[in-house]
Amino acid sequence: MKPKPVRVGRTSEDGIAPAMLGAIERGITRQPEVVERMRGRIVFRFSEPIAPLRMSFKARSVLVEDGDFRRPDLTVSGRLPDIVHIATAPHWRGLPSPRHKRGRAALGQVARRRVAIVGDRKLARCLMQLLSVDV
Repeated sequence: MKPKPVRVGRTSEDGIAPAMLGAIERGITRQPEVVERMRGRIVFRFSEPIAPLRMSFKARSVLVEDGDFRRPDLTVSGRLPDIVHIATAPHWRGLPSPRHKRGRAALGQVARRRVAIVGDRKLARCLMQLLSVDV
């Protein structure tokens, strides 16, 4: 299975689109079957003075760029370090695993509303699978 092409779109001085591009490309290379199921628009909104990040998962390509959507299918918001900890926690079926200490800590961040994940649950699980990193 040939992975979907990923490209970076609009960038801003205070954005992280080029960095996220690398993470998404890595996830797609490792798990192309996950991205094949993904369709929709995702926005990351950060508590820090960082530009929002948006991603569009289309049938044939993925676009990652700095900016916002009016009506995304999925919104992830919070502090950048908290979002990163959720992505790097051990995962099970697209969610942080309660079997591991870091997984429980990541779930706690969501429960304490340090990170909010709102919208399409299937898209959220696929996104977490793409971003997951074994550390």
